Amino acid sequence: MKRLSFSIVIFALVTAGLMTGCGKSHVDEGTVISVIYSTDTHGKLEGCGCKKNGGGITRRAAKLEAARAEDGTVLYLDAGNFLSGSAPENEGNNDAIIAAYNQMGATVVNVSERELARGIEAFRQAKKDSKFDYVSANVRFDGGSVADAYVMKKVKNANVAIVGLCGTKETMRYDSSIFAAQVTVVDPLSAAKEVIPPLTGKADIIIVLSTCGDATDSLIARDFQMVHLIIGGRSYRPNSDSPWVLGNARVVRTERDGKSLGRMDMVFGAERNIKTYSASTLRMETSDPSSAEMLALVRRHIPNFVDHPTAP
Repeated sequence: MKRLSFSIVIFALVTAGLMTGCGKSHVDEGTVISVIYSTDTHGKLEGCGCKKNGGGITRRAAKLEAARAEDGTVLYLDAGNFLSGSAPENEGNNDAIIAAYNQMGATVVNVSERELARGIEAFRQAKKDSKFDYVSANVRFDGGSVADAYVMKKVKNANVAIVGLCGTKETMRYDSSIFAAQVTVVDPLSAAKEVIPPLTGKADIIIVLSTCGDATDSLIARDFQMVHLIIGGRSYRPNSDSPWVLGNARVVRTERDGKSLGRMDMVFGAERNIKTYSASTLRMETSDPSSAEMLALVRRHIPNFVDHPTAP
């Protein structure tokens, strides 16, 4: 009888431990979760040659290095279309882009049309070569998922869920022509209904990486009040300094082609909820430092790479 009682106690303790592990974690008041993000970089590695806010992968890397020197837990997220796709001026750059994102310590990227533009085998090879995660809740190949719908990252004892959503072919317009015939895109709102609500019991922060466009991102923010941050692409309205506040979510985008990065610092309050949001743009001026290590890496892949071409 004693042996049976002891077994029951052990079972109860183990079960309780498992149940606790499935729920939200304890996050101390004042905990800061920092996200640096990019949107619609389109495989651009070089700067634009502009005197101000010229961008470029070497300055992007330097910004991330500086941020992580202060806080090593900073997440780097990309909303999608970070590979070069079929753009002829960037032909052959994908290996360099993957290597660059590996060196920058990218955390998660969303899958959209440019990631799949060169076929499923090329994408699968890119995934193998990547040290970061890919997410997609609604892109399918022959009916199967091309990546996990979301990933969960533990940051300073907070569970951070990162979901990927791609816009429909109608949203993409001409860009959808670079998809293989076997690629389909499930309606993002339908996919969101399947993926996002169950995260409320698991995640302390829910982030959506999206190339759905302004209108759909607004609907996601409206319909899913548990979402904290939507990092969106397919927009010409960069707003990393002044996010749109829709429902409980902040909706942000950066300038295209890697000309700037966005940053969001989220501070927890006493009730394990986000108390304050601090948004900023990380601009890359001509006077800003570049990463020598990143320049050397890219030139191993592209020997004639010009870091910041001078405009004629």
